[in-house]
Amino acid sequence: MLKLIKQRLVWGLVLTATVSGVLGCNVAAHATSSKADEVKAAYVMDAKSGQVVYAQNADQKLPIASLSKLMTLYLVERAIEHGQIKWTDAVPIRKNVRKMATSATLSVMPMPAKETFTVRELFAATLVGSSNSGAIALGEYVAGSNDKFIKLMNQQAAKWHLDASFISASGLDNTDLKNYDLKIKGTSDQDQNLVSARAVTTIAQHLIDAYPDVIQVANQRSVKIHKYTVPTSVEILKGAEYYDPRVPVDGLKTGYTNQAGACLVATYRQNGHRMIATTLGGAWQFTANNNLRLMLKTTEQYKQVVPKSINYQIPGTQTKVRLVTKYNSKLWVNSKQPMTQTKIALWPLHRTAPNYLAANTAVLKLRLTDPLSGTTKEVIYRTPEALTMLGPLQWATAPAKRTTTGTYAFAK
Repeated sequence: MLKLIKQRLVWGLVLTATVSGVLGCNVAAHATSSKADEVKAAYVMDAKSGQVVYAQNADQKLPIASLSKLMTLYLVERAIEHGQIKWTDAVPIRKNVRKMATSATLSVMPMPAKETFTVRELFAATLVGSSNSGAIALGEYVAGSNDKFIKLMNQQAAKWHLDASFISASGLDNTDLKNYDLKIKGTSDQDQNLVSARAVTTIAQHLIDAYPDVIQVANQRSVKIHKYTVPTSVEILKGAEYYDPRVPVDGLKTGYTNQAGACLVATYRQNGHRMIATTLGGAWQFTANNNLRLMLKTTEQYKQVVPKSINYQIPGTQTKVRLVTKYNSKLWVNSKQPMTQTKIALWPLHRTAPNYLAANTAVLKLRLTDPLSGTTKEVIYRTPEALTMLGPLQWATAPAKRTTTGTYAFAK
């Protein structure tokens, strides 16, 4: 059951004085230094490039509570973009949704029958204040009914190939939804939205990439809707009670249910790059996410990891050739847990025939593996021009080795 308590799992700012305490000393093992740092899953990405800089249990489907509203808001924005609805439209609100808006634990503002609310107003209430009734009303307006909107959510998740299943536009689970005639037919009384950390981060990425003005809406300490002041649920924005100037954020969404625990998608900038950090299943609302961002700020560097050109010795010969790559080789690299590299020879040496390499021949693949995220990048080196390998066959002094492994710094 969702508990929209105003304190929102106040974190008490259990921040360590040194980076060594952040998320424990052994980052690769995802160890935690305190209860405040414990999460069920975490995922951090560069929103523009899509590079993953940190992943913990990233693909397990977990309850995400009100982070679900990010998909709802994406579909609202898309409907507006396609001309299906307008920001200024008055949204019809059914009696059961208005009834939910009177709940002391499930609502952030009332929705009296005598008042009308526009798409823009409900969008702001949903994003900033995490309005459950606002999210449900918007979904029903976009699709025509709650059931049809849930289908849209799952269809969009499938289109993006996400590990996600939705039964709610708001993130409430069926223990609450059944009391307002919002339980989807065929689901159990305990069913809830289940989405992986990777998937919800990807939803946030699509939202802020396609509709960047969302950040301006989210980066408000409160919004005024009619006579109601709706405070932000993201209480780590600048000026808010738990703002930390070392790792400032400008959005995006919180979530909490008893089943989901504390969930947060935080948007921020690091070295000029738009970043998204997601934590699921925390014991505290903000601490683990804050400490994760602080750790990455001090250990992640955006730098060129391999050179544009190399002098490469063909395996099994004494011949060196110049190779080039078109790959943009700037990546986030962790100073304490650097990438490893694996070299894979792509061009076979002919021992009984002339060795001619045409221009743009792929000769070497360099596979870079990030131990923090488990992701890999591959760089292909090619010949910039045609060349013929000269010299006697006895230059083949050693058997060709297919792979070698070392640190990310490519040895020329």
